[in-house]
Amino acid sequence: MEKPTIVKFDREAYKEYQELQKFVLEGKRAKKKPTYEQLLYSINNALKNIKADYKYGDLIPRKYISKSVIQRYGTDKIFRVELVGYWRLLYTVIGNEAEIIAFILEYMNHDRYNKLFGYKKR
Repeated sequence: MEKPTIVKFDREAYKEYQELQKFVLEGKRAKKKPTYEQLLYSINNALKNIKADYKYGDLIPRKYISKSVIQRYGTDKIFRVELVGYWRLLYTVIGNEAEIIAFILEYMNHDRYNKLFGYKKR
């Protein structure tokens, strides 16, 4: 029997997600691409896919995860999902005998993602 996957958010990530939903409801426009609607749709699609398969994202190799990132998120097992407009959604997986929890850590634009994991521009 397959364990159900439950999607939960980090408190800060959930606040940002709710704010994004509010922007879409209010019809606010993003200054840059992607639009708020596109980003929200992309996040919701990623959440649906994670719920269907908790291994949906790409596991970030440990060699790219610094000690400060491990301290920030409390884990070195971080998955990445590519979103629209080069945005990224980060999550980790927690499990026990009864269930699997996909814990959403954060979503961010590409520049912030590169800075966090130490990728350099070519």
